[in-house]
Amino acid sequence: MKRVLAAAVATAAVLASLPAPALAAAPELRTVSLPFLWPTARLHDVTADGTGGVWIGGVQGKYCLRWGDLCPVYYDGNPVVRRRVGSSWQEYPISGWTGQGEITRIVSGAGETWIAGTNSYMARFDGSAFQKVAGPTGSASVIATGPAGTFAEAWVSDSVERLFKRTGDTWTPVDVPGVDSVADLQALTATDAWAVGYKDGLQQVPAVAHFDGTVWKNVPLPPVTENDWFRKVVPVAANDVWGITAKRLAHWNGTAWTYIAAPAGYPDLGDLTVDASGTPWVAPEASAPPEDPPYRYSGGKWEKVTIPAGTEVYDLAAVPGGVWGVGRQGDDNPAALNGS
Repeated sequence: MKRVLAAAVATAAVLASLPAPALAAAPELRTVSLPFLWPTARLHDVTADGTGGVWIGGVQGKYCLRWGDLCPVYYDGNPVVRRRVGSSWQEYPISGWTGQGEITRIVSGAGETWIAGTNSYMARFDGSAFQKVAGPTGSASVIATGPAGTFAEAWVSDSVERLFKRTGDTWTPVDVPGVDSVADLQALTATDAWAVGYKDGLQQVPAVAHFDGTVWKNVPLPPVTENDWFRKVVPVAANDVWGITAKRLAHWNGTAWTYIAAPAGYPDLGDLTVDASGTPWVAPEASAPPEDPPYRYSGGKWEKVTIPAGTEVYDLAAVPGGVWGVGRQGDDNPAALNGS
C-alpha cells in the first residue's frame, strides 16, 4: 500500500511540475488609427483586399441641424473609400462621382474590386482609380464579385428586384430559383457559388441557391415559423459554408443546412465573416438596439468579442491572421478595429 501511495505522490509531483495548458485567448478587437476624415464621418463597410489589407467605405461631413423632429438644414456628405496597405491608408480617385452621398458597399475578390453608393453610383477599381460603370438598371441593392464573376441585384420596378451578371461590358439577367431577393452572393470557385436571400409569401422566409458552373438550383432549408431572411454567406469549402439570417447562424456540411441559435438576447444579425481558422464571427445590425459587441462561434459555443468601451461594430472582414471591423466610437466618430 505504501508503494502505491508513494507512486501516487510521485506522479502528482511530476504532474504539478508540468506547465499548465495554455488557454485560448479571448477574442478582442482593438482600435486602429484612421486617416483624416471630415467631422461626422461614418464607416459602413470593410472588406479584405486579397493581399492582406482591407478597404473601408462610408461618408464624411454629413450633418443635420435638427429643429424638433425635423431636419431643415442638412448635408448628405461626401463619399469615403480608403485602402489599408501595410500600416498606412491610401486614397484613390472616384471617377464620375457627382453631388453628395456615400459609399454603401465595397466588394473585392478574384482580383476585382467594386464599390456602390448613393445616386445609383457603381465603379470598378482599375489599379489606380475607381472608374464609373453603368449599373444594370435603377439602383443596385447588392453587389458581389469573385471567382464566379461580378453580380448586382437591382430594382427593375418599384417592387421587383432582379439579379444580373456582368458579361463583358453589359449586364445579363440571371434566374435564381426559389430566391425572390438576393441579399448576398459569394463563390468558392467558378463552379461553386451560393446566393442567399428570401422567398416571398405569407411571410418572408430564408432562401438559398447553389451554382454548379452551369445552373442555379434551389437548396432546401429547415423550416422557420417567423419572418426571417438570409443576409450573408461565406463559403470556406465545398462542405463547409456559413451564413446568417437575421435571427440565426447557419451551416452547410456538404449535405444539408442546419441552424444555430444566435446568442441569447442578441439583436438581429447584420454581418458575418469567417477567420483563417474557419471560425465564424457575427456582428449586430447597425439599427438594432441594444448595441452589442460582435461574437464568434467556437467549439460549439458563442464567445463575446471584447471591444473598446463606447465602440459599436457593425461590419466585419477576415484577413490572414485576424479580423477587421468598422463602426463608430461615441455618437459621431468613425471607428476601425482589428484583432483576433
